[in-house]
Amino acid sequence: MATPTPQLGGKRDLTSGPLGRNLFRLAAPLAVGAVLRSVYNMVDAFWLGKVSRAAIGAPGVTMPLFFIVIAVGMGFGGAGTALVAQYTGAGKPRQADRAAAQTVLLLCGLALGLGIPVMVFAPDLLRLLQVPEEIVPGATAYLRIVMAGVPFMAFAVAYGSILRALGDTITVVVITALTNCVNLVLDPLLIFGLLGLPRLEVRGAAIVTLFSQVVTALACLWCLRRGRAGLHVRLADLKPDWVILRKMLTVGVPLAASGGFNSLGFLVFQMMINSLGAVVVAAATIGFRITWVFNMPSQAMAMAAAPIVGQALGAGRPKLAHRAVWTSAGLVAGVMFPVVVGLMLGGRLVARAFIPEPEVIAEAGKFFMVVPASSYFFGVLMVLMAAFYGSGHTLPAMIVSILRLWFFRLPMAGLLGFVLGWGSLGVYLGMVFGNVVCAFITLWLFLAGGWQSAVVPTKETTAEDDERPQGGTG
Repeated sequence: MATPTPQLGGKRDLTSGPLGRNLFRLAAPLAVGAVLRSVYNMVDAFWLGKVSRAAIGAPGVTMPLFFIVIAVGMGFGGAGTALVAQYTGAGKPRQADRAAAQTVLLLCGLALGLGIPVMVFAPDLLRLLQVPEEIVPGATAYLRIVMAGVPFMAFAVAYGSILRALGDTITVVVITALTNCVNLVLDPLLIFGLLGLPRLEVRGAAIVTLFSQVVTALACLWCLRRGRAGLHVRLADLKPDWVILRKMLTVGVPLAASGGFNSLGFLVFQMMINSLGAVVVAAATIGFRITWVFNMPSQAMAMAAAPIVGQALGAGRPKLAHRAVWTSAGLVAGVMFPVVVGLMLGGRLVARAFIPEPEVIAEAGKFFMVVPASSYFFGVLMVLMAAFYGSGHTLPAMIVSILRLWFFRLPMAGLLGFVLGWGSLGVYLGMVFGNVVCAFITLWLFLAGGWQSAVVPTKETTAEDDERPQGGTG
């Protein structure tokens, strides 16, 4: 019979037990949850593709604006994961609870501050992004409805970030699975006006997404009040704690800036796509949504490795943190390679299921011959970054993010796509170039080892503690 995982103040100890088992236990639910979200997005695209190419393009052109807000929130959510994990590893459960409460407070406040301006100026922002005029009306409606749910999504992101630090990656996934099942049923009903409901097309897809965000947040609130995963947040903990908030800002600002610059870079990249016309916009929307599904294992493994790194460093065990990242990167590199090759060879066939227009299918084939290779290197890069996210040394992550987009991807995409006249193929190749170069930069930063110390006071350990066997592969 398996030995139960030790607890720290009711919270799971990720520094004990087999490393491989801990990684899998954390990553598997995250991967399932991410795939469910991506499947919902693909189903969304599938039904909107039956309406028109303008309809299928509406969610695609709004995603960069949506991601800017979400990326900033996830950056501070990553700071919450690092602090809660390190306080837990250091044997300070009440400090972990207070850090969790401050994470919720900070993310919800940011969501309100960033989401409202996007809703107000939605049509102007879309035209600034050179969105084709035939897509602007639907995209404006979609963006405003979805952005209304951002505060609810921020709460769910904060709660999920906290639970990851405590070794619980199942709760939010179960909630997401249940709400997505409902959404899969509602999506075609509101898009096409079935069973006596009004035909809302793009607006229908957005309303279903908003419904998902609200229900998910309410379910997370219910779990929070019941003390899930040993988390005991009191009402008084939600009062601003400036000591913890300053530490969270120190850790989170580089992560939020990284996510913000990343999303802003993707916004500029989307402008390049938009300027090439509605056919390219529709094909890229399909391509990115399918590719995101195959990125899920790397994202899940990176999110699983970060709390192990945080708890290990909090417990004064840097060698375990190092081993966790190497194991995760090796698993991603091995598992993703055949998947990416298959997608490059068969992506055009997949795209045919979404939209019947031959010119869009041909453009999607061009996308799949290039972009999945970029996704492979980006996946490995993400896992190595878990060392910096979990340790709280987030400045290198920000630097790499800025380099990847603003110094490598966008200049190369502009050069190949527009200066040399290669069109969409050149833009896609610029994406590959940025991801490959920065994967090697990240490897160099990881090997340099400056991340191997905690940002909170650690528990005293001996050399034998860090060397003790984990009972499994590492």
